[in-house]
Amino acid sequence: MLIESLKYSYRDVTIVPALISDIDSRSECNPFYKDGNLPIFASPMDSVVDLNMYGEYEKNNIIPIIPRTKNNPIEDRIQKCKEGVWVAVSLKEFEQYFVPLQGAICEGKVLIDIANGHMKKLYDLVRRAKQKCGDLLQIMVGNIANPETYREVVKSGADYVRLGIGAGNGCITTSNTSIHYPMASLIAETYKVKRQLMANGYKKLPKIIADGGIRNYSDVIKALALGADYVMIGSLFARTIESPGKKIFNNFRDRDAEVTNFEDLHYDWDRKVWTGKLSASAPKRLKDRFIPGTIDIGEIYVKFYGMASKDGQVAMNGAKTTTSEGITKVLTVEYTIAGWVENMRDYLKSAMSYTGHRTLEEFIGGCDVVVCSPIAEGSINK
Repeated sequence: MLIESLKYSYRDVTIVPALISDIDSRSECNPFYKDGNLPIFASPMDSVVDLNMYGEYEKNNIIPIIPRTKNNPIEDRIQKCKEGVWVAVSLKEFEQYFVPLQGAICEGKVLIDIANGHMKKLYDLVRRAKQKCGDLLQIMVGNIANPETYREVVKSGADYVRLGIGAGNGCITTSNTSIHYPMASLIAETYKVKRQLMANGYKKLPKIIADGGIRNYSDVIKALALGADYVMIGSLFARTIESPGKKIFNNFRDRDAEVTNFEDLHYDWDRKVWTGKLSASAPKRLKDRFIPGTIDIGEIYVKFYGMASKDGQVAMNGAKTTTSEGITKVLTVEYTIAGWVENMRDYLKSAMSYTGHRTLEEFIGGCDVVVCSPIAEGSINK
């Protein structure tokens, strides 16, 4: 059946400012939730987050999710889960550790990290876990690419749902399977379903997470304006100097290419190079090459891949197990987590001031978004 209706991606839409805003300065706008976090998750990818550096996200008000890889064994992830850190598990791991009648883990924050969020078994298992644990166990599911599936998420009792299939920068699902739903329309239409349920008396509804395909600060803001409670980011965070992805230093041999060998790192946008100082832990071979003070480190690149790629499958399972639905890329490292967050915070505050919203809760789903696609004109009125 061909559904003859236009759908829109992030690039097809833009946000309309308020007719008149009574906000005098963006300093009046608060882009944080009450827990102090920005509405952003760091994607559970091992070139984005690991057990050694997830705290870098936390101290910068980003919520990290520990990925399900061999370097992050299930025992370590379960411990972090009990400590209140979000962790990713496979469907099999969830069934084994969170669903059993006896000895099940009933407290923490867990993402069931599977590619196909339309599986009946997923929601059956979530329902069983929530019946036993209630709100003590926060569960995130997905990914889905049909707005009406949100109703099934609600029935299961899940707390968060990731929207988006095939949209990620390390993903090739859409190009090979044709499964996709343009993200701007997917968020807006899912948010519409959520509002309908609220109007029908539903009180506790799953948070909507826009996951995949975020290219810049603007896409984050559009996703929120369309109704996403959170945005999940992968490749943009892989580009940070703190990311755990393997770094390639243009001016150094591999054995010298360790971020820990340098401090006071700064990206010189004019010359497109990193500068820094040798750290106290830098090896003697480097100290012999440079006099104390700031040095040019040069360009730094990072290996980034989708978790469904060959590299991702090896990271999770120790070997390639299925046909790849992801790709590997080499990205340029251009900023720190703190630098990216500072910009994101200020751009979001600015957008809130233009649209007349002082709080994040008012801004989310509270904007008029218009279609600016060359193939069609229209509006997505919130």
